[in-house]
Amino acid sequence: MKRAELDSAACAATFQALPPDLLLHILGLLSAQDLAAVSIQDTYVRQVASDRTLWEPLALARWPGADAERQYAGNWHRLYLVRAPLNHTFPLAADRVRAVTAAQQQRHAEQQQVQRGAGSRGESSAAAAGAGGQGGHSGRAASVAALPHLAFEDVMRQTFNAGLACSKDRAVRRTAEWRELKTDLTWWATQRPEVVVAFIRSTHEALAAGGRGGWSDTPWRRSAVAFLLDLGLLVGAHASVANRVASEARALDRAISAVQREASSAVAGPDGIPAEHWWFN
Repeated sequence: MKRAELDSAACAATFQALPPDLLLHILGLLSAQDLAAVSIQDTYVRQVASDRTLWEPLALARWPGADAERQYAGNWHRLYLVRAPLNHTFPLAADRVRAVTAAQQQRHAEQQQVQRGAGSRGESSAAAAGAGGQGGHSGRAASVAALPHLAFEDVMRQTFNAGLACSKDRAVRRTAEWRELKTDLTWWATQRPEVVVAFIRSTHEALAAGGRGGWSDTPWRRSAVAFLLDLGLLVGAHASVANRVASEARALDRAISAVQREASSAVAGPDGIPAEHWWFN
């Protein structure tokens, strides 16, 4: 038997002699890489090394928004092993989209519940309630109405990041995070289509008004829209919604083309945008 095999066998025998609590404590002192290497020694060590108390802090240190309960049935070891080889940006972007979307889903559900309650009380009660403090109420309403648009701005920024990561690492398409990202973006496309349309419209309006001076955010915003459309998420939306999104996207493309024609030199997107998402040069 070779020296390396003897050392490995001796190490395994030593670990097997330790009670689970002590072995768990020792394994907790290791890095993720060392922990993964040790866990293949034998069945006993592998079982102890899969404990969530070892992998949950390691995963959260690397991906603060990770949630193994939701994505991997509570298996933090599995989550770490799946995510570690991926482009680092993708899990971070997908986690952020999930957090923002979940908050908006809850807000949307609460607003619908309030609207149903207001309808059941009748118009007279609603009119009486609106008679006092109308100015303050309208200000709060305007603030709340703006929140979904700000949230979707964040979602689309992360969608852009996810799209870039996907173009560099196709393995992300086989993950639970990828499926969850598609589900979240589908919710926006089907439940808040007016926000999706407004995002695209605001992009081409800013570009049309500012010309090349309004260019700075256009590349990532247009690339995010392309990624959204590439996923085919509007298939489940109403035909009128899909038509509105397509119409706004065409208007944005016309505004981009106008800036390109007027520019004395080529106006390009930042490095890294997939060629299929940036065809304006």
